[in-house]
Amino acid sequence: MRIVLFILVVFTAISCQNNGGSGAAANLDGYITENVGGGVTKAIKRNASGDVVEEGYLSGNVRNGVWLTFHEGEHAGKVKSIASYSNGILSGPYYELSNRGQIDREVNYANNQYNGRYAVYKFGRIQQESHYKDNQLDGVYREFSSRGDLQKEINYKNGKQHGKMRYYNEEGQVTVEYDYKNGEKVSGGMVETPASDEG
Repeated sequence: MRIVLFILVVFTAISCQNNGGSGAAANLDGYITENVGGGVTKAIKRNASGDVVEEGYLSGNVRNGVWLTFHEGEHAGKVKSIASYSNGILSGPYYELSNRGQIDREVNYANNQYNGRYAVYKFGRIQQESHYKDNQLDGVYREFSSRGDLQKEINYKNGKQHGKMRYYNEEGQVTVEYDYKNGEKVSGGMVETPASDEG
């Protein structure tokens, strides 16, 4: 619960600072709206059972600030996703959470595009991490085992493989390494690992 509260505070601060372009007006079919003053409206959507499934704020009929979705059924009331909007456009951190409150996915947006860190988790452990610039992979992409050990590492530039691509064994040693330039493999192959001491 502390994680969710911390994330909400961070989102609110970031949302108040973002003043990018203007997005489309929100579709409010099925939402209950309430004027909270200062040109701001709170929108809430409930399912057939009456449980809140989504809520957030509007300014001038466009999404602004933090928007939450909630799990349904036996996990009703638990946050499912946290998104930050600026003038109807996804802008800032976005999180998806499991019904246990653990982060499953973390993305950073700017103008409805991935910009910055993108990470996937399973049971609170990182499985995949990458970086984006204008919706294209840019930087190091990493995959991890269920124990959290690094398995694969690929460098990207402007959406294309550029630099080293490495595979690791369970001991953390590089077993395969390739060099890429502008999406083309230029060299590499199997890497000899030191033999383990026996006896």
